[in-house]
Amino acid sequence: MDQPLYPRYHQNILIAAVVLTLVAAARPAGACGDGEVRRIFERVAALMHVRVEADRPCPEIVTRDAMPPERFSALIGLDTGGRVFPAYIPSANIIVVEPGRPDLLAHELAHYFQVVYWGMTENDSRDTVERQATAVERMFREGEGSEP
Repeated sequence: MDQPLYPRYHQNILIAAVVLTLVAAARPAGACGDGEVRRIFERVAALMHVRVEADRPCPEIVTRDAMPPERFSALIGLDTGGRVFPAYIPSANIIVVEPGRPDLLAHELAHYFQVVYWGMTENDSRDTVERQATAVERMFREGEGSEP
């Protein structure tokens, strides 16, 4: 016959369950990326008051030097004269980043959240879209991306 758990073990099991629940809740479900990218993703989501959802597609993040200029021009739909610059490309859900510039990644992630979570389109005011992303970039840079 099985022995029932002693009361002191119940307390340990309860504590372990609470700890596991808190660890699972500490990271938003579906947060994208690993390491520094994930930290920036989560920080931008917090700055924009976005609740991350697991069923939303994560953007592919590509460094500027790894993106062929011809492909970049084709994806954004205009001739860039062989230049590749930081950008969020909604049609491909790709973010092109400048290595070593987490503030610019924050800016482009703001565009990702605008499109994927808020439903903004190219028909929305370009001035408004850019002002919001620039504000996120500035808040990220000034706060050095620290947690709220």
